Amino acid sequence: MKFLGIKALKKELSEGSLKQLDVFRYWLASTIVIQLAVLPISAEPAVWDYLYWVISTVVAVVMLRRCYLANGGASGVKFSDKIVSISWVMVVRGFLMVFVPLLIIGSIFATLAGLSLGFNDEELTAFVENSMIAEILVFELWVWLRTAVHIRDVR
Repeated sequence: MKFLGIKALKKELSEGSLKQLDVFRYWLASTIVIQLAVLPISAEPAVWDYLYWVISTVVAVVMLRRCYLANGGASGVKFSDKIVSISWVMVVRGFLMVFVPLLIIGSIFATLAGLSLGFNDEELTAFVENSMIAEILVFELWVWLRTAVHIRDVR
């Protein structure tokens, strides 16, 4: 894996000698850097914000490895091609078929549950917002799991 040596990387890419393990390492490093960039930094982040961030980071790293292994690991081919294209379709499908319905149903359920528990407006809003964090995690996990399955199918 190259960090600053673009000439050596370009040579490997033009020769077709870049190993799939190195491609995975680039994806892993990029995923970790992106996750670090979205670390909760608001004026008053809640505990749930940090918990979501930690869980989301662990899910991303573990599932990226699962996708790599589903592609055949070091003996796999075209990992980047597969993960980019398949995950894009899974994100779009998941948004329409999983996230939107989950958000609607989850928000209704959380609102009704909060009202039945006697929450005031502020508590109810926080309860609904925190339930959305769980819904986002379900969506993320669904996208990763489906991506890994489809990568394995085209191996």
